[in-house]
Amino acid sequence: MFRKSKAYEIGKFFALPMEKNELAVFYLGVSGFIARSANQTVLFDPAGMVKDDEVKALKAVNLLLYTHNHLDHFSSGKTEAIFKATDAPIVAEPKVAKKTRRKNTRCQTCERQPGKTYTFGDVTVTAIQGIHRGPIMLYQVKMDDITLFHGGDSGYVSLREHPSQVAIVPVGRMSPTASPENAFKMVADLKPNVAISMHGSNKQKRQFEQKVKEAMPKTTVWTIEPYTFKTISLEREA
Repeated sequence: MFRKSKAYEIGKFFALPMEKNELAVFYLGVSGFIARSANQTVLFDPAGMVKDDEVKALKAVNLLLYTHNHLDHFSSGKTEAIFKATDAPIVAEPKVAKKTRRKNTRCQTCERQPGKTYTFGDVTVTAIQGIHRGPIMLYQVKMDDITLFHGGDSGYVSLREHPSQVAIVPVGRMSPTASPENAFKMVADLKPNVAISMHGSNKQKRQFEQKVKEAMPKTTVWTIEPYTFKTISLEREA
């Protein structure tokens, strides 16, 4: 059977018609996600997962966010290529910001501090300090009145002050700090309509899903395969 290219799948994702109160999420792998609302698109932790022929398909991205500088989350060369294709501001943990500025001084790299909220056009970003081997920044993003959380591959930190409609959380492998238990505690704080697992083995994703289903039956849990996407209707999920 003929298999469509990854660039084709990304193009199909960007061609989706989006309604108010809808969020579409495309999983690149590890912690890499593209999230689209009706009028905004943000890209998290693409590392080197977006190939050269796929970068052009990202031209609609409004904001590029990096949680930390580990290779499975950040690539300086690929960041430069994505910036050239999108001209999108880059929101980054300070170590990432420094590497990006050294690589290309044209990049609109925004070094952000935890505990503060920043605005980029119609997108609002709150930076949250995570726990990892080295510095890591977690993000709560609000776009088109939809609130989305991305947890990098952090261990558990209190998120009670950051309720979110959609939570993308790390469940383990190969992170030394993430686990199904820590992901569940994050979701218990965030109280989302939809929780999406990432950065973990299939077994860890199943363990996380079971924990949420037992304790939070109103929260829908999704596991998305790399280079596939789903659309969340928050009116239906609420």
